[in-house]
Amino acid sequence: MLLNTMAGALGGDAAIAGMAVTTRVMMLLSSALIGFGQGYQPVCSFNYGAKLYKRVREGYFFCIKIGTVFLSVISIICLIFAPQIISFFRDDPAVIKVGIVALRWQAAALPLSATVVMTNMMLQSMGRLVLHDPPHSLRVHRNTPPELWEAAIETTRICGGVPTFENDEVIIPALMARGHSLESARNYSPIGCVEPGGNGNEWPACGGTGSVSYLNLVNGVWLAINDGYLPMPLAFGAPKKGEEAPKEVNRNRVGLSTGYLYEMETFDDVLEAYRTQLEFFTRWHAMQINNFEYVAREQLPLPVVSCTMKGCMESGKDVMYGGAEYNSCGMAGVGIGNVADCLYMIKHLCYDTKEVSTREMYDALISDWKGHEDLQRKIQNECRHYGNGYPEVDEWAAWAADVFADCCNSCTGPRGRYAAGLYPVTTNVMFGYMTGATPDGRSAGVPLADGISPVQARDKNGPTAILSSVSRINQVKYSNGTLLNMKFSPSCLQGEEGVTKLTQLMQTYFDMGGMEMQINVISAQTLKDAQKNPDDYKDLVVRVAGFSAYFVELHITGQNDLISRTELNM
Repeated sequence: MLLNTMAGALGGDAAIAGMAVTTRVMMLLSSALIGFGQGYQPVCSFNYGAKLYKRVREGYFFCIKIGTVFLSVISIICLIFAPQIISFFRDDPAVIKVGIVALRWQAAALPLSATVVMTNMMLQSMGRLVLHDPPHSLRVHRNTPPELWEAAIETTRICGGVPTFENDEVIIPALMARGHSLESARNYSPIGCVEPGGNGNEWPACGGTGSVSYLNLVNGVWLAINDGYLPMPLAFGAPKKGEEAPKEVNRNRVGLSTGYLYEMETFDDVLEAYRTQLEFFTRWHAMQINNFEYVAREQLPLPVVSCTMKGCMESGKDVMYGGAEYNSCGMAGVGIGNVADCLYMIKHLCYDTKEVSTREMYDALISDWKGHEDLQRKIQNECRHYGNGYPEVDEWAAWAADVFADCCNSCTGPRGRYAAGLYPVTTNVMFGYMTGATPDGRSAGVPLADGISPVQARDKNGPTAILSSVSRINQVKYSNGTLLNMKFSPSCLQGEEGVTKLTQLMQTYFDMGGMEMQINVISAQTLKDAQKNPDDYKDLVVRVAGFSAYFVELHITGQNDLISRTELNM
């Protein structure tokens, strides 16, 4: 603006036009440098967050050198061919005369721009590093270099689970099984939380309707052993502050009639009842989402999204009508860890060892363990649980996960097939309020397990046992994503050896078929102190589920759920 004003005062309209042409040329050249700088920003962020300042400096000076050389070449070209460049835009001799002088002067100073732009990019990256939004994910594979692993792990240690780690070796085959070409699958990106999807060519609707795509897998156990009745409060979710929890429960049958636990002669009867309830409600869930889609596409078309989505222009259809090149719809199950423990406890205690009769187990659950506290303590403290590397328990996580995935993936909607997922956001806490006592020793109202993780505080045998258990789930069937949360003690990552161990642990899990992992490196004591003194921890970022957040901004129930997760050591 200043240059144009001065040019107008000295040379009139021709000078202004000459400066305008010069400005356009310089903006075009600068955009290439800015793009180069934006490529440097994630490199800067990851390494600065990991306190690898040497790498930040090396990357910074490397970019300045390359940028300066590139701009010097461009500068020489502009100095030599200034007349031809200006005349390409205007054929007015007066404009060309002014433009040549202006372009040569600005071209002479152009190489200095590399230092200015790169410094700006670096400072922006450092200043924004502690932000948890937008989320970041790191795609890893067998050939991911060690330096990138190290930088990402150090960053996630400092910045509360940012980034997450996504395994290409599992996600790409999962997307191809969903119908993607190899090229499209390789170009995936996580959508929302941990849901893989095509990049600019798929309308996956990972969250179904966007609000009710989650299925309480644990209530399937209740429906299976209680003849389709669900002993849950009539109120939705947790009581509001100052209100008492409702005591009246739903007396109406909400599921299919599959009998009562004490009527089931074999464990196979229990399994068949659970399969029946889970498949029924999975299909019912899909039907409700389909109803939503039929209405939403009429009332909520998305023309702007459709303009940018590959396939819509070619097919002449809005994304809501299936115009994208690829289409699917997501559904997520919650509480697979509880289901595994529930099925194992019923099998082990009631049918294998017969330590507990099916009637006694049923009565204990109906009474929320009142009068059966010894049995609850035995289940919690003496019995084996999912997440500890016991095949006899883990097989029921794999079985239940297959039942849900096979049924979900067989469903179709107005635009295409469904895709199963296992992640909760924070619905595991809300669903816990809506779920009665369960055979895994859990009391009514307690949060469910999140993602494919074990039940909180039930994993006692360390991180390798957890990975052994969760890898039993065939995660290729879950193209809508799986989520594994792990919380490590800060002492684990002290020194280079700690980072190496964690890298090897994650690589091993991914080699075993794991799809995704996200970690918190923080102690329960720190979280408890943050609860008591929130003003001292305003910038404490933690990984909640498929997202990170400032700990002090979470609801108290979400904070407690994080605190209750097992603090792991290596």
